[in-house]
Order: sequence, then structure tokens, then C-alpha cells
Amino acid sequence: MELLRTFTPGAFAYGLASWSWLGVHGKTPRFTTVFGDVFLESLEGWWFLDTIEGSLELRWSTAVEMYTELDSPDGRADLLLEDLCRDALDAGTVPRADEVLAFSPHPALGGRLHVDFVAPVRFELALRLTGEMHHQLRSSLDATPSPLLLGHADAPHPVPVPAPALDWQRMPGRRP
Repeated sequence: MELLRTFTPGAFAYGLASWSWLGVHGKTPRFTTVFGDVFLESLEGWWFLDTIEGSLELRWSTAVEMYTELDSPDGRADLLLEDLCRDALDAGTVPRADEVLAFSPHPALGGRLHVDFVAPVRFELALRLTGEMHHQLRSSLDATPSPLLLGHADAPHPVPVPAPALDWQRMPGRRP
């Protein structure tokens, strides 16, 4: 199984539309991991859209730096999830050319990074749904942060307690 995948511009556009809240505009998607994490290029360098964490990071200044990290043992383990890809392949779970492996349930919703929680899903659908899920998680009023968000969610704001109603008849200085 190839660890890096390419998709059509239309598939990228549809999937990335739900990530606009994270600032993906002005960046050109080039390829993905088997799990749908997206590598984007801009004038600043190369960005990594992590669909598990729901984050976008300018990670490399040049393509050489990016490919050097992706070819390293740490890069293959941490960014490409090579061991999990191998486990999926051993279990007979192989995405087609238009698919990525998606987590169900997603780790941000209590799922685990384990082969038992992955299934092939069309790339653009997986990316779109994951973006919408992360956006809803971050903007929900019940802002209990997920441990996967690593403190990126704001703490809940205290709700002010209304003052007790005043009895106008007994206020000092008021004449009957």
C-alpha cells in the first residue's frame, strides 16, 4: 500500500471546503497520507493538515525538508502511521484509488488509533466530514475540551447569576 496518495483537484476542493475555518485558503493541496491528512504548498512553505488532531501547521520551508522527514523512521511512524497502514493491509483493509482509511468512531469522538476502527471511505467525503466534525467540536457551546485537542479549545465561560428581584416598596429612601 502506497503511504502517499494523490487525488483530483475537484476532490480536494470538495473535501477542503469544510476546513475553511482553519485557514486552508491560499494553499495548494498536493497529496495525502493513507488516512487523508493533507500536504499543502504555499509561498511560505509546506503545510500539514492533520485530520486526527484537527490542526493545520506550517511544518517545512522546502519540499526537500518535507520529504527528508517523511523518509525518516519518525516521519513514517508519526506522520504516515506506517505501522497502522501495515496492520490494515494485514487485515485485508485496502482503500481503492479514490479512498482513504477513515476512523469510525473518530479518535476525537472516543475512537482509537487501531486497525479495528478503520474503514475505506471516499477521500473527499472523509475529508469533508472530518472537517465538519472538528469545526462542530470546537464551536460547540459545551466546550469540554477533548484530550486530543491538547488545550486548543477555550475553557467554558462562567454563566452570570442574575441579581435577585428588588422589592420597590421596601427600598430605603422610597416614600410610601
